[in-house]
Amino acid sequence: MYEILELFIKNNNNDKLYIIARNKGNNTALDRINELLSSSYTPNILKDKGLKKLHEYLEIIDIDLASIKDTFSEKIKGGYFIHSAGYVNLSTDEALKEKIFAENAKITKTLFSIFHPFIKKFIYIGTAFSSGVRNGLIDNDFHNLDFTPEHRNAYEDAKFHSENFIAQECKALGLPFQILRPSVIGGKMLGKENNYFIPKYMVFYLLAKFFHFTSQRKGEQENVRFIINEETGLNIIPVDYVAKVIVNTFERDDIEQLNIVNDKSFNIVKGLQLIMKEVGYTNFTLIQNTLDFKYKNTIEKLYYESIGKHLKPYFITNANEYDTTLLNSILEIPKLDHEAFTNMIRYAILNDFKDINV
Repeated sequence: MYEILELFIKNNNNDKLYIIARNKGNNTALDRINELLSSSYTPNILKDKGLKKLHEYLEIIDIDLASIKDTFSEKIKGGYFIHSAGYVNLSTDEALKEKIFAENAKITKTLFSIFHPFIKKFIYIGTAFSSGVRNGLIDNDFHNLDFTPEHRNAYEDAKFHSENFIAQECKALGLPFQILRPSVIGGKMLGKENNYFIPKYMVFYLLAKFFHFTSQRKGEQENVRFIINEETGLNIIPVDYVAKVIVNTFERDDIEQLNIVNDKSFNIVKGLQLIMKEVGYTNFTLIQNTLDFKYKNTIEKLYYESIGKHLKPYFITNANEYDTTLLNSILEIPKLDHEAFTNMIRYAILNDFKDINV
């Protein structure tokens, strides 16, 4: 939203951004959007314009995606439809599989079936991890593979299923489409405002959060063993870079698939060591995957029965990288070095890992 509004302001045009949002408790969709447009993390270029001016570029459609109907198709006729809503849950629990699939794939299909006759292009924001377990260099095309990807959880599977559905349906209808896939989202790194800010702490941040609060407990730190493939890495991309790439790409007809990823994954061992140093938890060991792993203490059990259960498949996965030749030509990829990674963790600690709850 910030990047699109900034684009409208700079171009001084009459374009309009339609936002599908829902109320939350006593806060209407309008209240929620206004808070996002007037907060401490709102870009200055938007705050300087003021709410009244910004609303000239906006129309808020107050409705829940689960109950959406074709009631405003005329308004969005000929528009670009950017579908970035999703339910991120890396759980491997069978009991949650159906819910994760429904919240991602089912709603995507509903949205598409309702709105495809009225739009000029469908842009789907997926995830780079819908590539599944892969070795070596991964390119942007996930739809012409000579094998079926093996996914680590229901979320990856649902996102892959959704983008396949979009690609097949759009090709059958002759409707332009685009699939953009960010990797793990990290804090802001571009510009000088609100560096390292992120609205929601997920994935590696959750590991940092767990051990940050665990380190503050009284008594001796219990040893935690991390099951890890020392060759693998975690691909992290700043949230503002992702937004800028989407805005720079959605009108391009020559790009159907694009991974919005870092050109170099952050080594999992280095990342873990930096996190544990910053949060002050020093009693840990790195081990290889083993079939007879049994918990040795309370903290190890707590970790592996919460966030550790979801992260383990990524910690032991095969090492790979992404071909970023096309991405880098759109917008230069920021380098995520040790200092930047450390600053992301420090920012999270400073803000007590509190998500923006609008």
